[in-house]
Amino acid sequence: MVEHAFSGASEASAAQAPSSVAPPGEAGSAALDPDEPLGALNQAFLDAYAARREAVLASIEPIIAQIDDRLILRRGGQRFEGPARTRRYHELKVIAHVPLAVHALLSGRRGVLDGGARGRLGALRERITAAAGDLDGRGFTPEQLARQRRILDASLALLDEAVAAGGAAPEALTAFSRAQTRDVLLNAEDAARDQIETMHATVEGWKRQMTPEERDRLRAVVAVSHMARPGNVAAQYFSVTLGETWQGRFDQENLRPGKRVLTAEATFDEAEAFALLATHALDAGVATRFFGEETRLARDILADAAERILAGMFHKEPEPPAQPVET
Repeated sequence: MVEHAFSGASEASAAQAPSSVAPPGEAGSAALDPDEPLGALNQAFLDAYAARREAVLASIEPIIAQIDDRLILRRGGQRFEGPARTRRYHELKVIAHVPLAVHALLSGRRGVLDGGARGRLGALRERITAAAGDLDGRGFTPEQLARQRRILDASLALLDEAVAAGGAAPEALTAFSRAQTRDVLLNAEDAARDQIETMHATVEGWKRQMTPEERDRLRAVVAVSHMARPGNVAAQYFSVTLGETWQGRFDQENLRPGKRVLTAEATFDEAEAFALLATHALDAGVATRFFGEETRLARDILADAAERILAGMFHKEPEPPAQPVET
């Protein structure tokens, strides 16, 4: 983002000023004081950029954000909201996590279970038992219901064995984990299907109300946790439905990033997610005009200089990017 790139450069310049450097051994900030001329000038830049970003945001509608279980559309100055997932998504994921919880409590232990471990196992057992008794009223298909019972019953059985024996042998824990793989992945597939079908129904309903020109410029942003795993369901869906590069497999991530689907890391705030779309569009224009390279501000403004400095300092070159893997 532009603010980060140029703010970093300003902070680096400030570090060279004697008045900004803390004496050796003392902690201090090298940041510019907002009351001094350069600090005020930096704030003027940030204010100008923010104002322009707001104008860009209004100009790039329609835009969609996926935040947790919601899809939010901004179109023509109006806000619309629809579902991205149903309760079934969460039910399936919760039960798929149960074998992982059992594994987390029993793995890596030496000797017999202590009182704290037994207490945690007992609490987990109580919650699994309660969940198993609540399955019938949730509308699972017969196959799904049988699968949930297999997962919960196997987890209870291993917990009981571990409590009785004072622990779980590594080979028993491995056998349990491998035995759950198929059912856990089937739950994951059903959860993915729930999200994709729910999102598709919402998005297609909105697209039917748009003009062809609006559909052609529709953009999307997906709110994800920090260091989100590749292959995010919503990001994949938008990539396909908006005609972008379909990024699914890990070895294909970020090789040819598109322009219409973005991920907003470490934020689930609606305003921040939409601001990212505007920043991306604004940065592309700025980078083209200043550097003749549309994606230049997708990299840190100091990146190329840092590469040259480090190459000279350590007498080595960075590794070339990995080649796409054919699948």
